Amino acid sequence: MTDGTRAPTRELGDDATAEAAERAREELLTQCGTQLPLLAGIALLLVEPQRWSSDAWYGAAALLLVAGTAVWQYGTRHGQEGQAEVLVAEYAVLRSVDPGVGRRHVADETAKRFAWTRFIAWPLWLGAVGLLLVFGQWGRPAWALPGAVLVVVAAAVHLTAREREARAGRRWRADPPGPPRD
Repeated sequence: MTDGTRAPTRELGDDATAEAAERAREELLTQCGTQLPLLAGIALLLVEPQRWSSDAWYGAAALLLVAGTAVWQYGTRHGQEGQAEVLVAEYAVLRSVDPGVGRRHVADETAKRFAWTRFIAWPLWLGAVGLLLVFGQWGRPAWALPGAVLVVVAAAVHLTAREREARAGRRWRADPPGPPRD
């Protein structure tokens, strides 16, 4: 604003369970869209087809553990209640709405975390994808190529979500909604 005043912003109500549930659904979709293709891609890239019968049980157990944890954490009311404060803060930062009195500090910390995690996400994912592609079973391209595609898709889904969070975090830190911070 040119006159130094701030436009009124929408403030989340005291009961922000709907907002927390919406953010939990978003994160569940991101986690499933990242972890499930990643595990399947790793199996196709690194596990030899002769060992699939024995290794498939370990892979299935890992897949169920990862998916079950994500579904419990973000898909159940009990899991969402344990993370309600963080989910509401993430929702507020991503949508640039005032989280309300008592929640602004958590939202400010969430914005800071969103802004710096992109610097970790890119090298970590690119390094992991690079190593998986280098050490893949390229002698069997019928297995390795779909595995490589799944790993790259998982990285793209994850990095897209982190970039969205980083943009929101930078926007929040530049101009946080609500009253001016000290």
